Amino acid sequence: MLIDITLKITRKMVTDAQGNEKKALVGHLGTHFDVMNKEFPLEYTKRKGIIFDVSTVEGRDIDIEDILLDKVEADMFVGFYTGFIEKEGYGGKVYFTEHPQLSDHLIDALLEKSISIIGVDFAGVRRGKEHTPKDQFVLHIVIAVF
Repeated sequence: MLIDITLKITRKMVTDAQGNEKKALVGHLGTHFDVMNKEFPLEYTKRKGIIFDVSTVEGRDIDIEDILLDKVEADMFVGFYTGFIEKEGYGGKVYFTEHPQLSDHLIDALLEKSISIIGVDFAGVRRGKEHTPKDQFVLHIVIAVF
């Protein structure tokens, strides 16, 4: 079964994002893949996947105990549903600065499982100054924001 994870963006979302995210002007909007200076293998568009509902996790990073890690297999798309975008909306300051984030421990565990894509329904796997370095650390994985 194919599942479309596309987030359709409106003109207001674009305007809000451009006021709060400097990369919004170069296509860092809506559903996108953070490829970080590497090629995006076309076969990544079709992956076996799993989505973990972590919408009850608040006030701390999303961590290993919040998911069923034994369900994760090599080359999978592993997504995290937080509901954050429904609560805060897309493109505002809070969306980019106060979103949930994955713990370093969880990211490392996913890398050890040799997954191919991490998917999140928020602005990135880490916030602030940790965002870009963590994307670059996860070199063989594509991060999909949906």
